[in-house]
Amino acid sequence: MRFQQNVDLGPLTTFRTRGAVARRFYWIESERDALEFATAVVPVASDWLLLGGGSNVLPTRTIEVAALMRLHDRSVVEEGANIVTVRLGAGERWHECVEWAVSEGWAGIEALALIPGTVGAAPIQNIGAYGQQLSDVCLWVEGIEIPSGQLRTLTADECRFGYRDSIFKHDLAGTFIITAVTIRLEKRREAAVAYPELARALDGVATPTISDVFECVVRLRQRKLPPPEVGSAGSFFKNPIVPLPVAASLAERYPTMPQFPFNGAVKLSAGWLIEQCGFKGVRRGDVGVYDRHALVLVNWGTAQGTEVVRLAAEIKDAVRARFGIELEEEVIIV
Repeated sequence: MRFQQNVDLGPLTTFRTRGAVARRFYWIESERDALEFATAVVPVASDWLLLGGGSNVLPTRTIEVAALMRLHDRSVVEEGANIVTVRLGAGERWHECVEWAVSEGWAGIEALALIPGTVGAAPIQNIGAYGQQLSDVCLWVEGIEIPSGQLRTLTADECRFGYRDSIFKHDLAGTFIITAVTIRLEKRREAAVAYPELARALDGVATPTISDVFECVVRLRQRKLPPPEVGSAGSFFKNPIVPLPVAASLAERYPTMPQFPFNGAVKLSAGWLIEQCGFKGVRRGDVGVYDRHALVLVNWGTAQGTEVVRLAAEIKDAVRARFGIELEEEVIIV
């Protein structure tokens, strides 16, 4: 397994912040590399970090061991008249997999276009957008236990998927390396659109196809997110989920507050909360809040990871003070 000493982690993340270095950095390019990393490298490291696309992580310090996941596979496992089962390697770029599925006429992930990062990160976050999420299509997740090296396959139920959540953030956090994800898609060109914002954006398209949805989502995300040359990790905070009585009380005080029913509770818009606190477009040196979407924190140049953390803490304090709502980071801070 290839490795290098004293690697700057900034260029390997989409935030591209300064101030974080890996003393030893490895490239996982085969399942044998993954097994060696899980059984021989990680168990003797004081701390470690596994990167894919680096799109949902904010490194802030020196880390003893880090690795880049580069396991590639994009293959059809089983195909029927109306269904196709596809295995995706953990190092595959997620957006490219969505693009491939749409080009083949396979429905189920077209609204997850332009989500940055790799396949291996998708189950950890249970990525979702515009009415779709990974758990809708996931059959199982393959990986390697640390430190035993045991190969395991977890069914979707065993993954305990939730809103931006899974078992990989809890019981298996730090003890499991994802190597592949298998999903089941439908063979159909017609799209099922239920998400209001997406439906509005498709207004005028009488019978949208999955290609229409894919292209529309790409346009929507490009309007909201910074260009590639600006460092960010997309949405920095999760949309908070609150009980019905709390939501009702907030609605009385703030009639224009967006609220969405969610599994017997109510989902609030973190971006709206942040914008109401006056942070949209705010800049602190090279760190700021994007002026087109208050949920996106950005690195305008040479910001340190710790500077991003300080601005995030300032935002959380302001939202808590005004609304009594505790924001939770979606980005993993290391």
